[in-house]
Amino acid sequence: MVTRQTRQTTKRPTAETAGGPSGKPVDLAPDASPGRTSGAYVVPLVHARVPEPVVTLGFVGLLIGTVAMGVVDAPLAGLVGLGVVVARHRRRR
Repeated sequence: MVTRQTRQTTKRPTAETAGGPSGKPVDLAPDASPGRTSGAYVVPLVHARVPEPVVTLGFVGLLIGTVAMGVVDAPLAGLVGLGVVVARHRRRR
């Protein structure tokens, strides 16, 4: 005999329905890293913070290196670099 299990859904609390000890609404999504500084990246395995200028310099250096070694053509590297500049600009706005 095969039984079918159904998923039970529960309604997530909202800021209006969730109350703290005093009954006042609480923030349900606090900042995960309150000490985070903008302009820094975190290396995933070692959790070290790297400043944005270092990451940018490394990216540009590797992009120029791939062009110099012939792995990527210059126009394609230019498009990739332009795409990164546009994406970072949009993220900051």
